Amino acid sequence: MMWALMALVLGQDLGADLEAASRDAVKFFGYEVAMSPGHGTVCGWNGQRQSKLMLDGPRRLRVLFKVDHGKVVDKMMLGSEDCEIDAGAQTLVMLPNVTAAASIKYLASRADDAGLHAISLHADALATRELIAMARDAKNAKRQKKAFFWLARSKDPGAERFIESILH
Repeated sequence: MMWALMALVLGQDLGADLEAASRDAVKFFGYEVAMSPGHGTVCGWNGQRQSKLMLDGPRRLRVLFKVDHGKVVDKMMLGSEDCEIDAGAQTLVMLPNVTAAASIKYLASRADDAGLHAISLHADALATRELIAMARDAKNAKRQKKAFFWLARSKDPGAERFIESILH
């Protein structure tokens, strides 16, 4: 397994940072953000094997991307801190100090279901605000529906207040 910690000066555009960091090869990039409580183990898409017993549940979320010569490809992979990563022969570069705001902004720009799921796992109030903005945006009905789905599962009181305001 090949892991590296990349010392990048990250800007506010995580997508551009990912593309710029891998113009010459195929690499996997990842970062960690605080994870909202109560979600349990997250490991890829459907794996539930835990490698350690965490009485409070996981507190960190890893978001991983495959980058091929400057372009983010394939679906992202999500893993809570108790999900073991086996990089095999691949290079995995973990980006330090990615803020929740930069992560949420990038994930929202991806316009895919996995991005909304990842946003919903962030332990930052901005995540709920972003999902509420998506739920209010009727231009993309599929995305709006997914945003409502993740808001309904949220433990954030702001999500509950928003849903109640729609129902009254």
